[in-house]
Amino acid sequence: MESLASNDISPTEMNDKERNARLKTKVLQEIISSELSYLSQLDMLLNGFVRPVKEMNLLPKSKFSSVFGDIEPLYNLNRTLYEEILSQDNQGNVGNAFLKIAPYLKLYSTYAHDYEIALKLLQDLRKNNKEFETFISQQERLPSISRKLEALLITPIQRVPRYLLLISQLILYTEEEEEQRILTTAKKQIESVAKHINEQIREQENMQRIIRLQKSLVHGRPKIVCPGRKIIHEGTLKKVSDRDSAHQRYFILFNDMLLYCKVRNSDINQRGSLLCSCILPLRHCKAEAVIGGGLFKVTCREERLLLCSDTAREGKKWVDVINETIQQLETNYRTLKKESSSRRPQKRQLPQQESLLQVLHQRQLVEKRAARDQSAADKLNVENLTTTHDVENESNDTNANPPKSPRTFKLPKWPGACPGSPLSPHSHLKMLAAKPTSPTPSQTFPVFYSPPIQQ
Repeated sequence: MESLASNDISPTEMNDKERNARLKTKVLQEIISSELSYLSQLDMLLNGFVRPVKEMNLLPKSKFSSVFGDIEPLYNLNRTLYEEILSQDNQGNVGNAFLKIAPYLKLYSTYAHDYEIALKLLQDLRKNNKEFETFISQQERLPSISRKLEALLITPIQRVPRYLLLISQLILYTEEEEEQRILTTAKKQIESVAKHINEQIREQENMQRIIRLQKSLVHGRPKIVCPGRKIIHEGTLKKVSDRDSAHQRYFILFNDMLLYCKVRNSDINQRGSLLCSCILPLRHCKAEAVIGGGLFKVTCREERLLLCSDTAREGKKWVDVINETIQQLETNYRTLKKESSSRRPQKRQLPQQESLLQVLHQRQLVEKRAARDQSAADKLNVENLTTTHDVENESNDTNANPPKSPRTFKLPKWPGACPGSPLSPHSHLKMLAAKPTSPTPSQTFPVFYSPPIQQ
């Protein structure tokens, strides 16, 4: 009786479980219905615009690929996801469907990265290609479509965040631990894709902003469009001169430099509205606050700027963001210097060409080694000659005289004038043992400069 009583569920707990089950069912229905609605929009885009434009050959292949290239792959991907959701829903775990398809959702990152370019190209095509514009306008007015092409093209951008929201709600109302674990894993993968999509969108927006600033510079100088360059912060500041006068300048902080310009037009987006005054390489810069509201100082080697913002908060923000960007830049430089860094290609080391001095040094070593070996060989020949004399004397005097010990046997003295005598001043043993004399100034070797090998 006690065990039965302990397993009893209170009415409140029962109500909570029923409520969670009811809300979970509602979320599952929302996932299925929203996916079906999204598929119908992709189908409308595919069969109403993409395929007819391709069949009628209204656009060159390159421009067609830039505007509509990713639509059909996205449709095939989401159709597979929809079928998996229906299959897993019957088994009671929709998380498996998202877990299976999540790695392929990175296709949305490519679409998001090219979206702004595709949209601008579409606007240019509709303005300059009358045949294309006539067809698109005609399709947009069809009762089965009744939507602008641009409105259909933005729907894939909004889909992945929608998945993230629905799965989060599903986890909230799921009580089974295994199903909750699968849903959590799928959510992490979709979060990673959503984060990458946001980064791609920010990167594209940043590049478009740099291009607009490039057009705003007088004569398009200097060239600020560069791969990997990002705008960190920009705004108007007052530059205080030595004469205690302040001039309004437009400052642009990139991830590698600080640029300020004279403003020639109130609308800085107009062509030729900014005249570049100075470029400061960020690696040599330093920003520090100055006592006073909104005042701060930027130093770059010999260049010193005293700047003033409208508010103290804005001035502090400029100082913080400049120093943080400098710190990040220094970290990136240290990373590039590491041999193990994946950002730096590892090149095969080419053999270094030896200089003339190195060759002469090697030759001297070889000659010294040869002289040492010759000296050892000559000493060995003398010992062999001694042993030979001992053997001959023993064989000749075996019956006449008793053999003498090799230790007491002495070789006959060579005449001093004999060239082969060890006592001769021209003996090869003495010549090898003699120390080399220092060369005269006329015999001194010239020193050559060996240029480094250009790799």
